[in-house]
Formats: sequence, C-alpha cells, structure tokens
Amino acid sequence: MITRPDSESLADWVERTRQGIRDGRFPVRAFNDPAVAELEQERLFAKAWCFLAHESEVPEPGDYVTRYIGNNNIIVARDEHGDVHANLNMCRHRGNVMCKAEMGNASHFRCSYHGWTYKSSGELIGVPYMKEGYEGRLARKDWSLVSVRIESYEGLLFGCLDPEVEPLGDYLGDFRFYLDLYLKQGTEGVEVHGPPDHWIADTDWKICAENFAGDGYHTPVAHQWGFSLGYFPSSGSTHSQGWAVSVPGKGHGIGLGHSPNFPPFGGFPEELVEQMKQTLTPEQVEVFSRTRTAVGTVFPNLSFLMQPFSLVPGQAGVRFVTMRLYHPAGPGRMEMYSWCLVPKTASEEYKKEAYRAYTLAFGQAGTFEQDDFENWTKVTRSAESTMVRDLDFPYIMGMDSARDPEFPGPGHAVVPYVNDTNFRNLWSRWGDYLAGDQ
Repeated sequence: MITRPDSESLADWVERTRQGIRDGRFPVRAFNDPAVAELEQERLFAKAWCFLAHESEVPEPGDYVTRYIGNNNIIVARDEHGDVHANLNMCRHRGNVMCKAEMGNASHFRCSYHGWTYKSSGELIGVPYMKEGYEGRLARKDWSLVSVRIESYEGLLFGCLDPEVEPLGDYLGDFRFYLDLYLKQGTEGVEVHGPPDHWIADTDWKICAENFAGDGYHTPVAHQWGFSLGYFPSSGSTHSQGWAVSVPGKGHGIGLGHSPNFPPFGGFPEELVEQMKQTLTPEQVEVFSRTRTAVGTVFPNLSFLMQPFSLVPGQAGVRFVTMRLYHPAGPGRMEMYSWCLVPKTASEEYKKEAYRAYTLAFGQAGTFEQDDFENWTKVTRSAESTMVRDLDFPYIMGMDSARDPEFPGPGHAVVPYVNDTNFRNLWSRWGDYLAGDQ
C-alpha cells in the first residue's frame, strides 16, 4: 500500500501528486501500488472512453472479439443486421462467463452452465425449462446481457461504462486531426492485418502510455543500434527535430519527428500518397507530408506508431503502423495487445512488407519492442522498493514549453520533438480522473 503519514488520506496524496505534476514531478511508486491501481479502476477506467476493437476485426455478422474496459470483460460482436454491439461477458442468470474464446464467429452465445442463450446483439432468446423453472413467467426482454455504450471514429470502436460520458468526438477533440494520419491512409481507410499480438508483461500500463505520447528522448539511447545500423532514415543528431503536440485538458499527445532531406510522405507508395492528398485536409497534408515518425497516445491507454523502417540498412524503407493497447492487469502488470494497421486499398505486396517491418520492429518479439520492455519492466520493479515509497521518490519532467505559433495544426505544439510538455498534459489528466474532476 502507499506509505503515507498517518494524517494523510489517499485523497490528500492524490492532491499532493497533482501539485507535483504541475511542478514537473511524478511519484514513481504510482507505477506499482495496489491503492493506485484500485483507484484507477474506480475513477479512470470506469469513466473514460476505452478502446475495444477495430471494426475490421468483426467484418461479418456473427464475428466477435472479447476485450476489456478496466477489469470488465466485454464481448464486441456484429449482429445479423450488421450492427456492432458491446456487452458485458457475463450471463445474467448466475454470472458465468458467456464467451470463453478471444475471437470467433457465432450466431448465438450459449452459457455453458445452465444454457441461457443470447443473440449476438445481447438479447436473451433461450431459457431451458422455462415452464418448469419459471412457470413461463420470466420476462426475457428484461434479462439481456448488460450493454456497454459504444461509439466509433474512423473504424476505432470505443466503449464507456459511464452513462453520463461526453460523446466520443468531444472526448477525442482536436486529436482527431492527428489520428487521421494513422486511419486515413487511402480512400477506404485502414484495416487490421492479422490478429493482434497479445502477451502479459510485468510493467505498468502508464509507463507505456507515456512513452508513446511522444517520448523521442529515449530513442537515440534505447534504440541506438537502429541509427548505427541504418534502419532509421534519421541520425541521432537530427532525431530531435519536429514537434510534440498535446491537446490541453484531454491527456492525448503525439510526437511528430522529421528529418532534413526526408522526402514528402517518404515510405508510402505513390498511389497511396495521391489518395491521402484526397482524404486529408490541406493542413493535414502540410503537417503529415513532413512527418518521418508519428508516435501518439489516446488517453488513457491506446497508442499508435508510424514510421518508415528499412529492412536493408540505408534504403528508404516501408511505412508501417502499429496500434497498441495497454490493459491494466493489476499493480505493476498488464496485458499487451498490438495490431498492425494497413491501408485497405494498398497492394497485397505493400501490406505484406508493412506487416513484415512491423513484426521485426514492434511485434511481440520485435527488436525495438524488446528494448522498450526491458526498460519498462525495470522501472516497474524499482517502483515497489521501500526507499522509493518512503522517500516518495519522484521522477522529473522538463519544462512546459510555449506553443509554436507557426505550426498549422491544432493543439499545443512545441519544438523540438524531444520535449516533456505532452507528459505534463497526460499526467494532469490522469490526476483529474483520480481526483474525480474529469
């Protein structure tokens, strides 16, 4: 548990932490503390819009996946009419898990305990021994699966447990401008390429979310070999060039790196470039054509990375996009989901090469993925030490920089790309939720 003075409540600790964030300090023990993890379940994941699935994962009637919002297991399924529903994965009779597979296709869900049967929409349609057990008087319409509010943006399906939550579009706010880089690659958008990589890691979800909110600072150190061997179209000396952009009050953030002499939309096939010029706004084209690397986080725990990766050192490489979800699985522990997104209209050859680059770099055994998790797990392990707890050991964030007035996109854009402004924004929003001020 959190080591606090006898007179300090958890609420007082949260307020003290929020003040520390404003001063550029964050308590490391928050990465591995049962009380913090429990509070996040109650006040963050029960209130925020959380990513569930991409629509291309459930393309046909009966297709489903099971995912999480906090500690709640959710079935995301497409019904016989083509509509997508999200329901708690729990039978209304005795609370058994309805769907035990992570993905598949089924016309109905039948409980393995007493046989209650539901449509893929969640409607209860079958109760064995209805006459004998319930005298025929059970109102099935009152006992559908517990539904979860679901909304989408460009194929991304989000769910929320709070009936009073703001619309998803308002929640994302100006960050939609930047999400379009990942989601509007071509006239028909993107799709997932294969099922997600999925594994358990002994690290805290927040470390990963912060890193992908635009941490270009670690790249020349943690991934230094990538520069030395020529896998990046940049160098350690130029890597910091670009912008860090946050959406104030929302928690979302993105790092947009660029390199001298990097060609516009480098790494994309020409036919996709022409399509993107049609689907994106002139302001988006101006920003994204100059972007080498785009690494961002949708608060709280969904991240994206786009970059060109050369399978042959020194060559231009191919663009790939990884979408990743950090699901909290307890203090200092998480489940990792990682997808590869590809443009629907791209050639099969391009999709194959993009997936290959993604797998080698950021798949479950990817080279860069291993670099990151080696560091993230060690930070998490350090966070549970007694000295860290007793000293309330903070880590340091840099300056909260002024906005670049020349930047054409929305949000709070600062230079250079290596900057901590995004992280102050992310942690401030985290503090708002834990204090109940969202």
